[in-house]
Amino acid sequence: MNDQRWEQVLRRLDKQFGDLEFDEIEDETTHAVVESVVWNGPTGRMKLTRTTRPVILDSKRHFSNRAGAGSHVEYIFSKTETTTKLKLYRWVESVNDWDEVDASMFEDANP
Repeated sequence: MNDQRWEQVLRRLDKQFGDLEFDEIEDETTHAVVESVVWNGPTGRMKLTRTTRPVILDSKRHFSNRAGAGSHVEYIFSKTETTTKLKLYRWVESVNDWDEVDASMFEDANP
């Protein structure tokens, strides 16, 4: 999902439900940006997250054959290409936590 489409989704949510709560978190190690929006819908409190991160072009594994020596993986990230993942969550009062909504339930809704 590109930035323009994400903005359209946010505008539609604002128009339908209003009073949106926004949050954005940047992870320095994975170079990922997690944007989230929370709203109160007819089925209760919902959260939509969009995780954008650069495409991994290559990985280099650094290790030593010596006992006790550490190892690590160095990732090479693309400077131009990104990948995006969307997840929808529903607030569950009984456990006071977010529960991910299974996307397969929406497949039959629009034939």
